[in-house]
Amino acid sequence: MKRAAVVGLLGLLFAVAVFAAATAFAPFQTHMALRRLALRLGGVHRVKAGALLAYEASSCRPGAPCRCVALVHGMGDSAMTWDKTMLGRGGATPPPEGTLILAVDMPGTDGSAPAADYGIRAQARVLRAALEPRCAEWTVAGNSLGGWISGWLAVDWPRGVRRLVLVNAAGLSDPSAHALEAAKVLAEPTIPALKAFNSKAYGKPRPVPERAWAAAVAAIRARPTRAILEALKLEDVLDGRLKDVRAETVILWGGADGVLPAEFAERFRKGVRGARVELVPGCGHLPQQECPESVSRALFGAGS
Repeated sequence: MKRAAVVGLLGLLFAVAVFAAATAFAPFQTHMALRRLALRLGGVHRVKAGALLAYEASSCRPGAPCRCVALVHGMGDSAMTWDKTMLGRGGATPPPEGTLILAVDMPGTDGSAPAADYGIRAQARVLRAALEPRCAEWTVAGNSLGGWISGWLAVDWPRGVRRLVLVNAAGLSDPSAHALEAAKVLAEPTIPALKAFNSKAYGKPRPVPERAWAAAVAAIRARPTRAILEALKLEDVLDGRLKDVRAETVILWGGADGVLPAEFAERFRKGVRGARVELVPGCGHLPQQECPESVSRALFGAGS
């Protein structure tokens, strides 16, 4: 018995040593691996949805009503950005019973099939093909470029998008070129540019280990950010089409966003009939990571 205890203790110490070494020498990879492990332990599964891979969490029961929620990431990001929303962590409210959540990796991202056309509207069609076989009606939340794609999905598939949550969304004309500047950084990321972007994206930027930056740049470069930038078209801006959105719409905006300032939220509100704005003071461009409670409240709170 004593020997077994010693062996167990040595095994634990070895595991701790390996984890400490991994954290010190590969902090980005270790952080992402731990997040994926948390999703698995939380009952979130990796699934195929049309041409896309996705993380799925479901508490729906056969024959009972099921509320379907799709989560769409932004440029250079991945479905992993929604992990706190799916798990109900970091202050987020756990998804209610009877909810199916599908956080998709858009074309060319983290295992999803690449696209022949990375145009915004083309990506919206790929997203619809992933969602339509699963549920007739969806609540769709999109962050940044994912909000732009989600806006077009709502325009082109009004019967399928019952509710739309635009989270610091891109997609409006931008004479100031804020959005284009951000897209160019993500299309050709470098460590200095990504550090500057990070300082703008977060209301309260967290310290990032110096060793993590190169891996973060490599992860973004592995995604089709350049192809997306090259596929952006002036005719895909949503300004003149917001009036065609029929879904109940919430515009959730981190008020401290230095990538897409809060003035865009008001422009979305004026364009979408009946839309309301929920401003989150002190939060940046990625509320699902920095202020996850605000996202869960918009998705699952009273009146949603």
